[in-house]
Amino acid sequence: MSDLSSQNYDRAMHRHPISGDVDVYDSLRDIYIGRLVNIHTQGLMLVGDVPLEEDRLYELDMHIPHENGKQVLRIGVDCLWTRAADQNGKHWTGFSIIDSTPHAAEEIHKLIQSWGQF
Repeated sequence: MSDLSSQNYDRAMHRHPISGDVDVYDSLRDIYIGRLVNIHTQGLMLVGDVPLEEDRLYELDMHIPHENGKQVLRIGVDCLWTRAADQNGKHWTGFSIIDSTPHAAEEIHKLIQSWGQF
């Protein structure tokens, strides 16, 4: 984390580690930014090669494997924190979900139920 005060975020909701590969893209810049590590209904964490900025809004596309290929869920997020990982230039990034359609929220619930580790 870039600042020790960032460690004070309360985690009122249980995070669900994801047991499959969910690729995440910055939809506005049309670039791959990382892989989903964990998620809950109000936030998520990624690991990736692209450093993102704290206190900035992003529009993310999550590419979720689906029986008919990939399903893309678009959500609006606020980047709460970021820090360098211990491996080859990777970055951990935590987000709060600030905007999603009812369909995206429902699909996040399904993702947690089917792929989340409780």
